Amino acid sequence: MNKLLFILLSTLLFTSCSLPDPSNAVRRIQAAELASPHFHNGAESVLHLYDYSLDSTCELSFVPNGLTSANDHQGIALFGSPSSTLNYFSILHSTGQTDVPLFKGQKQSHLLRILGFEGEDVRIKGVFNAWNTEATALRWNNGAWETELVLAPGDYAYKLVVNGVETLDPSNPISIPNGFGQFNNILSVPGGTKEDPKPLRFLGASDTLLSFSSIPEDQELLVFFNDRVASVLHTDEGVFVPVPKEAAEFERAWIRVYTARNGKLGGDWLIPMKFGRAVVHTAELDRRDWHTSIMYFAMVDRFFNGDTTNDEPVQDAAIHPRANYQGGDIAGIHQKLNQGYFDALGTNTVWISPITQNPKNAWGLWNQGGPVSSFSGYHGYWPISNIKPDHRFASEQDVHAFLTDAHKWNQNVLVDYVANHVHQSHPVFQKHPDWATPKYTKDGRLNTQLWDEERLTTWFDTFMPTLELRNPEVADLMSDSALVWITEYDFDGFRHDATKHIPMNFTRLLTDKIRRASKQHVYQIGETYGSDELIASYIGSGKVDAQFNFNLYDAAFEAFTQEGATFDRLTTALGSSLKYYGHHHLMGNISGNQDKPRFASMASGHLSLSEDSKLAGWTREIPEPLERGYRKMGCLHAFNIAVPGIPILYYGDEIALHGGNDPDNRKMMVFERSERQQELFDWIAELNNGRRNIMALNYGSTSIQQLGPHLLIIVRQYLNEEVRFFFNNSKEDRRLDDWGVTVPADNHVVQSINCGAFFTDTDL
Repeated sequence: MNKLLFILLSTLLFTSCSLPDPSNAVRRIQAAELASPHFHNGAESVLHLYDYSLDSTCELSFVPNGLTSANDHQGIALFGSPSSTLNYFSILHSTGQTDVPLFKGQKQSHLLRILGFEGEDVRIKGVFNAWNTEATALRWNNGAWETELVLAPGDYAYKLVVNGVETLDPSNPISIPNGFGQFNNILSVPGGTKEDPKPLRFLGASDTLLSFSSIPEDQELLVFFNDRVASVLHTDEGVFVPVPKEAAEFERAWIRVYTARNGKLGGDWLIPMKFGRAVVHTAELDRRDWHTSIMYFAMVDRFFNGDTTNDEPVQDAAIHPRANYQGGDIAGIHQKLNQGYFDALGTNTVWISPITQNPKNAWGLWNQGGPVSSFSGYHGYWPISNIKPDHRFASEQDVHAFLTDAHKWNQNVLVDYVANHVHQSHPVFQKHPDWATPKYTKDGRLNTQLWDEERLTTWFDTFMPTLELRNPEVADLMSDSALVWITEYDFDGFRHDATKHIPMNFTRLLTDKIRRASKQHVYQIGETYGSDELIASYIGSGKVDAQFNFNLYDAAFEAFTQEGATFDRLTTALGSSLKYYGHHHLMGNISGNQDKPRFASMASGHLSLSEDSKLAGWTREIPEPLERGYRKMGCLHAFNIAVPGIPILYYGDEIALHGGNDPDNRKMMVFERSERQQELFDWIAELNNGRRNIMALNYGSTSIQQLGPHLLIIVRQYLNEEVRFFFNNSKEDRRLDDWGVTVPADNHVVQSINCGAFFTDTDL
């Protein structure tokens, strides 16, 4: 393979000592079960004790200085302002005490001024108000429209609506593509000028002590062993955390270390423990350690046809072939599993699209250019049952057999679950039409696809009623139906469709039922488009474990597909991701998905950011990728491997499958690979195996450095294991020393596909 960008992995590996498993040590805590931090922004916040305890009699027993508490109809309200950034509160319950991290937030007031438009109807919508034009009031003052926004440091996309027409803000020259052929403005809120926390390095581990690097005296520290505050010694020589004696009783336990300085959070540490000693090699981890996951999303109908006897395309001339069933099924995924496809690729978690029964006839309509077509329910997102497998995909026995073998292959399996809506033929809607949200808004408009304005009530289409999950009776029934896939089928987790359209009471109810019904932690990942703050609001104890990191993907998509693009936006997005989700989050870092144009086609220049990629997929044949499409596909996956979170491959991206947006991005999977496709497959497998075998890529610290517009450096570190990724997005061949980068001679070097130009052997 020619023209390669070298990603430099400086790995100094050490050998771990094996430990005998004490016969009486069977206790195990999964990282996702740890009490997640509560952020107290401003003067008031609300916490829900039952997010942290299944005990209905639990009570708040301690709050930090500066805060008072009072019962609230939503939970417990906290008032005031903590004196420090790092704090905790305590909950007493029947099995003991839980200490929960509590962090003082960074939100600040920001004045936004929009020049011009005097006497006109001016409104604003953006990520800071959930794209709702009614949420933010503007006032005319001294030649400009003004509003006071309370925001944390970061970048916020927005747009004006003037006299009912969307327009860019003429006062703001900064804009970015919105992915739909148009642009949004960007509001940047600075993070302050005081010094940031100094990075804390994990240096050593013994039976009794964990050792970290020294940090400034004014830098705050907070340490937990599992869910109890632990002791820490802060000296000029370094930071030292004694290992609690009870750690020896746990097959898996955790040390968490948080730091802060000048009101800013530093990088956190999450260190897995095994019978009292820090885990030093990935061989000591298993598939229940979700940070080690590398996920593969297989759209069932489009992956592989393993059982032709269940093929049943909709017999309707109104459906274009690409919008009809193609024959893929669970038997096909099962067959590829047992042939070792996922094992060869190096993934260890399979997410499958919904397999619940969908209607047998045609619905919906594409009539916006090119063919006019209805659709079948091949994608699985129009349920007419929430507990029965679709006969075109699998029988109950097929699902059980697939899961049994997947677990033998040490694979986790997630099922896509649709709770927000049902098809109008669903018995629940037929029997209880009043259980749906209103089909029309109060002012008489059709309540379809009002994604932000009517977030919890809007219908996806006229034949897809949104369920009123705020109704306890509806929420109870739908959460019970979801539970079936855990208790009856032994799936390992859920991918939740349309999370931001689902009220939090349902999410909390389902999570509560899962925790009571399952002996293992059930991983839940949601789908929400919006600001990092909105996305993060659904994540944590009692809610979902993670969501797809769409803002990071959008920035990476632009950086890696556009020739000569800088890393400025990607660096900012990565910093925001670490701030909102932490340095050891379980967010999904995608290569693409069923609602995005194929990455390789955009990187090849066969699609443009300024065009409607869905229309392009209907109206023209998108050609196979150029060489740069393959190279940049590998570079995007290398980035997803380098950063915290779970790398997720959309089926076909491992061979740079091409296409526009839906349904052109849902072609049938190809298993007869060209030489170039095989090279990409092998490279992605190499990256995956590196991720699975290097502790620093699973539980290491993360530091980011951008040298100039086109060189991004990501460093991960765990004990004496250090991994460095260098991404060059320049159009020119550049040597590392052109950027002033010195690479130690003992670095271990692994090749990666280049992003722009390339490094050669002589550059090292």
